[in-house]
Amino acid sequence: MMRLLLLVLLLALAMWFGPLVLAQPGYVRIVVAGYTLEMTLVGLLSCLLLVMLLSWLVLRLLRFVWLLPSRSWRFWQWRRRQKAEQAFQQGLRAFARQQWQDAAALLQQSLQHHQHQQEKQMLAGYAAFYAGQKQQAEQLVQALPESDANTWFVKADLLIQQGRAAEAAQLLQPRMEQQSTACGLGQLYLYSLQQAEQWQSLLEQVPTALKQRWFSKSQWAVQRYQIYPKAISSLVQQGQFSEQADYWQQLPGKERKSVAAAIGRAWAKANQGQTEQAERLLVNTLALADVELAWPYLRQIPLGNSVLQLRKQVQHWLRDHAANGYLYAVLSWLAAQEGELEQARLAWKKALQYQPELATFGSP
Repeated sequence: MMRLLLLVLLLALAMWFGPLVLAQPGYVRIVVAGYTLEMTLVGLLSCLLLVMLLSWLVLRLLRFVWLLPSRSWRFWQWRRRQKAEQAFQQGLRAFARQQWQDAAALLQQSLQHHQHQQEKQMLAGYAAFYAGQKQQAEQLVQALPESDANTWFVKADLLIQQGRAAEAAQLLQPRMEQQSTACGLGQLYLYSLQQAEQWQSLLEQVPTALKQRWFSKSQWAVQRYQIYPKAISSLVQQGQFSEQADYWQQLPGKERKSVAAAIGRAWAKANQGQTEQAERLLVNTLALADVELAWPYLRQIPLGNSVLQLRKQVQHWLRDHAANGYLYAVLSWLAAQEGELEQARLAWKKALQYQPELATFGSP
């Protein structure tokens, strides 16, 4: 509304002053250095307006020319970023499809732009490693910042995948002393010790893992079985296990009394020919809820003919849990220990009927 009023006002002024100016245009005389310039007032105003317009156009042109290099540079930077982002996206897709050669090349190309540089280097390092370009992978990993925990994780992980778990454990040890709260590094550290078969060092790290909560409660329930059975049995075979040792006594009582630890001790006793003691230990500690997690390690214990008590216990559980395939798997294992191969075969068939995933372990 205000604009309309202003427009009407301007039109009214033009209608009023227009005839007056045309009737009496007036004139302006300018004398400079012997030169005389005469023109009407309207002509002078028109010239001034034209000069101002030309000056503005010249300034715009000069500004455009002045900023042209920077604009060109920004354009090429934008093009470079676009190509890098496109290569990163395509590299991620190739990485997901496990097309390592393509992923390594594309992720290497994506490094031309600094955005997400560290993540790109990590993925490019893994892709190059899986593609067999170990020298390039090492260069990419070495370029990662030393202060980042992810750098140590990638270095150790690649060492483990090359079968150099002991070097990975040695690499992570000082880092874990400085940054024991890093859950990802802690988990990898325990895994490296396990792969390197450094069982005593592994047991020594358990209190730190529990205190710093490297694993959730459900994860640790599974992790126990990946640590204690093999660690205890191996230390016993090496003559280095003692329940009075510092590395054992420093464990929480719940850990020392766990079913996973009992399976490790039973495994060791059975390998030493103490099959009756091994069976008694299993009967006293093994519970129905533990059978599923314990099965991969339980089936490796050579009990021989000392299976009567354990078999009775499993048969008792089956009365109320007839659809539990893991119980039939245990019965199959116990029958095989006594040489009753037909009974073992029938029990294993029953186990696969209820728990088909047991086929991944193979028959006892």
